[in-house]
Amino acid sequence: MAEKNDAEYAALAARLTDPEVELPKPQGVLTGDDAAAAGREFMLREYGSPEALDAALRTAGRPRLGTHPKGASPTVRGRIAEAERAAFDELIRQTGKKESELVREAVHLLLEQHKLAS
Repeated sequence: MAEKNDAEYAALAARLTDPEVELPKPQGVLTGDDAAAAGREFMLREYGSPEALDAALRTAGRPRLGTHPKGASPTVRGRIAEAERAAFDELIRQTGKKESELVREAVHLLLEQHKLAS
């Protein structure tokens, strides 16, 4: 069964990426307020009520770090020398990690070094 789906997908992908195949002209395109209204109608159908939709939208975004379910996670900010920033950017590139991941890891290592990590 999976092989059939894979073959169908491959055929569809080949057809859609073939520059010789003309795609149909877009129809029923909504923009601006009309698009916003249609999107809200869709979301209301999916979530069932304005209250459920509002609750889902309130909890959207990045997951919170820590134990408190609401509010922003604590933030640490600081300045570093340009040379350290360049080295940090290289570390980001080499590791493929996000800046925030590396900062959290660095804080954790520093706290462990001073025997303050939890």
